[in-house]
Amino acid sequence: MMNERTMTTNASTGSTNNSYSLFPSPMKSYFLSVLAIIAAAAPAVWLAWLAMSAVGLQGIPLALAAAVLAMILAVAFFAALVAIGRTLKIVK
Repeated sequence: MMNERTMTTNASTGSTNNSYSLFPSPMKSYFLSVLAIIAAAAPAVWLAWLAMSAVGLQGIPLALAAAVLAMILAVAFFAALVAIGRTLKIVK
């Protein structure tokens, strides 16, 4: 079974506007999402590791605490990046 995309039609004129009803380029959306995840995760991991090291943790407790904090920070950074992207109309 194929997933078909249909072009949108102007009801008053009957002409098509040469755009698809789904995202015009789904790969662009996926690519920007991957970039945003990486851009959010990298500083989150670094900051979490620094913060937990500054507290004095070492070894496995450091790794576990940093992982938890990094996930929290990465979600916050990702949400901020998505909000910025929507404000600048880079992503929908």
